[in-house]
Amino acid sequence: MQLFYATSIQKGTINLDPEESRHLAKVLRLTTGDRVSAIDGLGNQYVCEVLSAHPKNSVLTILEKTELKESFKVSIAAAPTKNLNRWEWFLEKATEIGIDEIYPFKSYHSERKLLKHDRQERILISAMKQSYKATLPKLSELTPFKNLIEQSFDHLKYIAHCYEDIPRESLKQVHPKGQKALILIGPEGDFSKEEVELAIAKGFKSVSLSESRLRTETAALVACHTIHLINA
Repeated sequence: MQLFYATSIQKGTINLDPEESRHLAKVLRLTTGDRVSAIDGLGNQYVCEVLSAHPKNSVLTILEKTELKESFKVSIAAAPTKNLNRWEWFLEKATEIGIDEIYPFKSYHSERKLLKHDRQERILISAMKQSYKATLPKLSELTPFKNLIEQSFDHLKYIAHCYEDIPRESLKQVHPKGQKALILIGPEGDFSKEEVELAIAKGFKSVSLSESRLRTETAALVACHTIHLINA
């Protein structure tokens, strides 16, 4: 069945937004009575029947609801890359693998200072639908690094960096199965030493992800996948 993202659900019906409605009515040419699936980004999946197929406001009748209760136990905080395509690749692939939260931040060596939140959300929604997930990752606004590490998290916290003179342990060796993880990933020029020391002082454990020096988006995806492998 075709899958749609639903943000307006009430009294047994779903009103699709204009973008999803156009896809249903104009692209797929679905009509009244056709069966489809819908997800709400909150972990719920619905079997539905098309009540009305209109390119601006299609309506679905809910026939069945399933709570998937997805929890991937991994959050990534990363400095977006100068090359926007590489950052968007990470958003897409991390969502396909499964991620709970994404925290973009600006650090000392960051080269990208602005992000379009709406564009990123569209990428996450598309990747969620493509991978048949029902949970949309929480995406925070771009924030300064120092503000980020001051926040309270109920995760085990890690900072991945490349400084050989600051003791590091392998993430896959130190993170316990079943626990939520938040991993900080630096920009192309890595964190500054001051930032690493500040994070450690705030309770972040110093870790490495690989024996290789990884690009920012690769490191972020490796961190995400590592937590999945630990919890497999």
